[in-house]
Amino acid sequence: MRVRIAVLVGRASRWRLRSLVTVLRAADSGAPTAVRAVADALDSLGPETVWRAWAEPPVSGPNRRRWDSPLVAELPTGSTPVPDILVDAAWHDWLDDHEAGLWSLLRRWNRSATTTESQKVRVLSRLALGDESVAVEAQLLVDAATRFGHPLGERARVRFLALSDPEVIDLYCTAALNSPEAAAFCAEHHLAPTDEVQRAVFFVRTGQHEQYRALDPEGALLALGYRGASAEERSALREAMTAFGGIDALRVLAGQRSAQGDFASLTEQERAYLVRQLKEQRDWDRLWSFTLLMPLAEAVRTVRAFEGWRPAGEEDRDAFEALRAADPQAVDGSVSILSGAAESSPAPHTRIRLADLDERLAGITDLDFSPDGTQLAFVGDGPPAEEPILARAGIVDLGSGTLSRLHCDFTDPLDRVAHLGSGTMVVAEADPYYMDYRAEGGNHRRPKIHHVDGSGVRALDPGVDEITGLKRIAGDRAFAVSALLSKADLSDHPVLFIGGPHGDLAASGVLNGLGEDFEPLIAAVDPDGRLIAIVDVFEAAVVADLGSFVVNKLDDGSGTLENIPVALSPSTLVSCTNTGELKVWHEPLTSAEPSMTIPAWSPSVDLTALAWSPALNRFVAVDLTYELHLELLDVPPTRDAPVPDALISERIALNDNVSMTLITRLSPRGDVLAVGSADGTIDLYVLTTLTLRPFIARPMGLMTHQELAQVVEAQKQPLLDEASHTTLTLLRACLEHRFRHDVGIGEAAGTAVAGGFEIELGELQERKGDADA
Repeated sequence: MRVRIAVLVGRASRWRLRSLVTVLRAADSGAPTAVRAVADALDSLGPETVWRAWAEPPVSGPNRRRWDSPLVAELPTGSTPVPDILVDAAWHDWLDDHEAGLWSLLRRWNRSATTTESQKVRVLSRLALGDESVAVEAQLLVDAATRFGHPLGERARVRFLALSDPEVIDLYCTAALNSPEAAAFCAEHHLAPTDEVQRAVFFVRTGQHEQYRALDPEGALLALGYRGASAEERSALREAMTAFGGIDALRVLAGQRSAQGDFASLTEQERAYLVRQLKEQRDWDRLWSFTLLMPLAEAVRTVRAFEGWRPAGEEDRDAFEALRAADPQAVDGSVSILSGAAESSPAPHTRIRLADLDERLAGITDLDFSPDGTQLAFVGDGPPAEEPILARAGIVDLGSGTLSRLHCDFTDPLDRVAHLGSGTMVVAEADPYYMDYRAEGGNHRRPKIHHVDGSGVRALDPGVDEITGLKRIAGDRAFAVSALLSKADLSDHPVLFIGGPHGDLAASGVLNGLGEDFEPLIAAVDPDGRLIAIVDVFEAAVVADLGSFVVNKLDDGSGTLENIPVALSPSTLVSCTNTGELKVWHEPLTSAEPSMTIPAWSPSVDLTALAWSPALNRFVAVDLTYELHLELLDVPPTRDAPVPDALISERIALNDNVSMTLITRLSPRGDVLAVGSADGTIDLYVLTTLTLRPFIARPMGLMTHQELAQVVEAQKQPLLDEASHTTLTLLRACLEHRFRHDVGIGEAAGTAVAGGFEIELGELQERKGDADA
């Protein structure tokens, strides 16, 4: 809209305000017609309307050049006072960004912001005009005083120097840590925090060497300041110490101590800072003394920076070279998996392929560990194209990964195996209702037990119609067989046989008191092998004491389904219901107390196993619901113990590259989990590595003698995968080197004691450096 048209339209139109803005912008440029039109508008519309329209920022944003407008320079110079809205707009623009011409106007007008403005703007405008009576809040005064290159900052600094208020000085010194100009102002005027600790930090961060040396020659105040600082403040202080020089960084970072245990207590960033300083100083002796206190992966990376330097002593050189020979990436990855940090990665394991051991082997239908856990018995079948189909039974020696026994000529399918020790196993035939139509009249074929040892295979005929369970029990190569026996009246009766070392079977009579509808499935045997849990596939659970032949019925309606997992510890029986709850019976298992029911899983849960692990001292479950993983369960140890908020305390991913048909077995010690698949593969997981999770990624300087013992226990396991074994061997060597001179006194002392010629007294007496950390 042209100016002349805007003037004409603006006299009487609904476009008045839009026309006025056009005229005002033209007047800012000095157009004579527009300036006269503005004068007319001031008379007709009033100053408030005109100046409000002028002060309104254009769509394109504020224009600082508008304060050069002749309207501002000429119109308010008479007796008419400067409008409030103009004053407030000027203060807003000037406080936001100093402009000399605008500051000249404000001083000429000599008016502070009006009452319609915020308290902050009113106070700062009065401060800028030199009003000594205005009270300025401490933080607002400090914020203003840190504005260098702005007239307000100079006025504010004059004010706070005159006040000499400790609170304002402390606030200003804090602000000066992030402002070189403010820091220089503090140094010039000898300003520093009132607190001695903060003063030491301030002098270092602002580079005031002489003041710091005089205040804190031993570094004690700086150490206190560092420990009380936030992570961000510590990072800034470390950078300042680097530039400062001459400060014992470890004494500061570790809290005025320089012991090895104090280095181990540092954060990753603090350790990295100290290592960087020692590298730059080429202080290799001191850096080496700290290397064996770092997390293992850090130590492996650090030794690669030592150039040609090597430790003086032979033992030190051996430890140094072991670290230097390690692959940093491999160690880092292994520690990550062993610590559980890589949640999606499966737990360390080794895999056995039966077909690699013998081409006649294929699928697996059952597994069982030997009593000492060194062998694994299996039953299964041969290649799919085999004619006739024959079942297999064998024993794998886990230490050598070879077959110590194999029999491939069982004419009937096998679905159960129990390893009795001493190279002996018993296997049970499956499919008892197989009809042999080759025999006249179609005779019912009864299942047999086969006793397998060094002398061969001997068939045992228990004379039953169905074998429902087979387990090793206490005694020399003893085992128990649960079965169903059909009577003449066609009713089925439960029976329990006890077998001996020579394969003899004897009916025990233990189950005689149970009804004919009870279908006995031996679900679990306690660690001592004398108590067995027998679950009816539809109705009830009983516990049978094989020593006293006492049977106690625990549940009149267990709600379990066939093959629902059950497990026994020395004092507790647990079972999973078909609704995903854990049922728990506590000792005495002869009591009539009802079971405790704990929500644990959804009804769709697909548990393949429940088991008691003496090595972990807890129940574990193997869950295949979504992906294969091991679950550690926090089962209340007694009936009166509180029920945990979450029954599953930890989930550990297992190798999911398996078939959907799994056989899972836990070793007698509970330290190895075997997961067998229908495709003939067996994955072996060393569960003792789970005990390393809480500490294996921590600095080695914080590890205790008991933790070294746990490392040794896991590292000695022959089934450990190569990567984990290599990493644990290196960790063991480092810890034993660190503990090599110490002495443990008493049975509670660890197998090795902490470094530095120290003495450990008992289990609870940690080395001083470790305890302090």
